Amino acid sequence: MKTLLASLCAAHLFAATMLHAQQATGIPAINSQAPFLAAALSEFFSDTRAFTAGVELALPAKDGGESLKLPFGVAMADGKMRWELNLANVKSAELPPTAITGMKDMGLDRMVFIYLPGKPLTLALPGMKSYVEMAVPKTEGVQQQAQEKIGRLEKKELGRENIAGQPTVKYSVKIPGDDGTATVWQATNLQNLPVKIVITKDKQTYQLQLSNVRLGQPDAAYFAVPAGFAKQTDLSAVIQAAAMKSFSAGVGGLK
Repeated sequence: MKTLLASLCAAHLFAATMLHAQQATGIPAINSQAPFLAAALSEFFSDTRAFTAGVELALPAKDGGESLKLPFGVAMADGKMRWELNLANVKSAELPPTAITGMKDMGLDRMVFIYLPGKPLTLALPGMKSYVEMAVPKTEGVQQQAQEKIGRLEKKELGRENIAGQPTVKYSVKIPGDDGTATVWQATNLQNLPVKIVITKDKQTYQLQLSNVRLGQPDAAYFAVPAGFAKQTDLSAVIQAAAMKSFSAGVGGLK
């Protein structure tokens, strides 16, 4: 699981597809910090927890502007993961309503990522009723660096706080020799699941916060592609089909 995490934190999956419409401005910085991000988030991705929740991931914006906020639905169980993003809920000054409308017209406004251990990552697009299987990206050196950092994590209790109505124990997380810092709030009545994580690295701040957490096995259907979805050869084929769909709809609407 933590090998996968190192790749996910490189932002090739959750942020890259959506940020493509914005020239992927945040990707280089995230890539360079991926090993530390993976280590700091490692406790969140535990094979021992099964739950569903809402997640808001705040990523630093370019030029010190307002952070990009990505709200996801998440389900995890037995090493399986599902993340669902609806662009209509994204908060970013760099993503104007016209861009969201364009993505919706193409059927690309909703994205569902499904990961099953030992299998390729699946990206399903409900608006296109299509899906594509993608190899989990492996940024050179990221995974090994992340594993090394995870092995050296140091935690120190800072006190107790309520986060969104949940009693938590607050910890500082530090990796010796690394200038990055993280603060983790673990909910005591949710199997110590981290419900908030704030990470600072190279003067950039990342935040992940959970809401509406429900412990227990998610519906098995969460981890399967819905019936009737067509498999596409690659992501380029999906985007091309989406563009043709949008173009055809526009032509059909001409008077």
